[in-house]
Amino acid sequence: MTRTRTGATLLAVSLLLTACAGPPVEVNPTPPGPTTPPSSTPPVPAGPVLTRLAGTLADAPADTTRGDFQYVERRTWYRDVIGPPGPTGWPERVRVDQLWRTDDAADGRLVSVHVESGSCIPDGGSGSWAGRTGDRFDQPPPRQPDALRTHLLIAGGPGETRPQDIVGGIAMLYERHAPTRPVRAAVLRLLAEQPGLLAQSGVTDRVGRPGMDVILPYTNRSGVPWRDILTIDEHSGILLAAHSVLAGPIPPQDPRLGPDFPAVIIAEAASYRLYVDSRRTPNTHTPAAGCQHPTLRAGAGQRLAAVGGDYARPDLRPPGGSSRPDQGVDPVALGLRSPRNPSVGTRRGRAPR
Repeated sequence: MTRTRTGATLLAVSLLLTACAGPPVEVNPTPPGPTTPPSSTPPVPAGPVLTRLAGTLADAPADTTRGDFQYVERRTWYRDVIGPPGPTGWPERVRVDQLWRTDDAADGRLVSVHVESGSCIPDGGSGSWAGRTGDRFDQPPPRQPDALRTHLLIAGGPGETRPQDIVGGIAMLYERHAPTRPVRAAVLRLLAEQPGLLAQSGVTDRVGRPGMDVILPYTNRSGVPWRDILTIDEHSGILLAAHSVLAGPIPPQDPRLGPDFPAVIIAEAASYRLYVDSRRTPNTHTPAAGCQHPTLRAGAGQRLAAVGGDYARPDLRPPGGSSRPDQGVDPVALGLRSPRNPSVGTRRGRAPR
């Protein structure tokens, strides 16, 4: 799915914390990747689970903090797909994005940095941010599921009304907004209406926060089997993380896409978006921005880079193909709006979803 949106590079173009409320997320020096611990339950149909949660939501920071600005912080792990892959695949990257914005999207600030080899590197500096004039997606989201569905599909092209488009729209919503409880409830009720979704409790995200995976299995238009996954807090309903995994072998692809294209698909599957903070702040300097953020100062970047980790994946080699590299794709590389890449950008082609 292709999207063209300005401002924050979104799961993109595919994934803290203020002093005013709540403790910071601590980054374990050597944590595992997202896990399904022994205590997790088998997946069950998601509809009843999500409907029940929507009616019992607890407060989140977006409900209890005050200020003129919404603040959204996200972190993305990906591989930088530029040129052919090297012997070990494409280089791994970690990007941190901080967005401050007013409710009407007329004013704001965007700060992005990369973390490489334990160092924090500004990515384009600090710039003002404002939503695209007339872009309804940047306006306050509706609180009713039917209206929210229309809102999430504003930028969709013909035929982009499938459950995976809804899931991708929700990931994108959390890129641009700090949803309050009524909006989060509408998100859950809308998800509950989507066919084929599964829910699995007892999981954790990459920084160890407990939650529930909402899983959408499907096969895209190129015959590639995917599972899009949203990790949701089981009390407040906030989105903790979004990513996708390949669910089986990659079938032969159109040779016109190039010999590296299966590797690009595999790389895309290793991208991971973490939604670290979502609240209101009094100004565009709270919390500290960029490399001045406490979790990004000297020494902290190395711990952040270690969060990526590896976890078990199936053998995804194409039939008769060579061994796959272990890699992921830069969310700005593919121009997708899915749990991997909710927003836009194009550097390489990709299989249609």
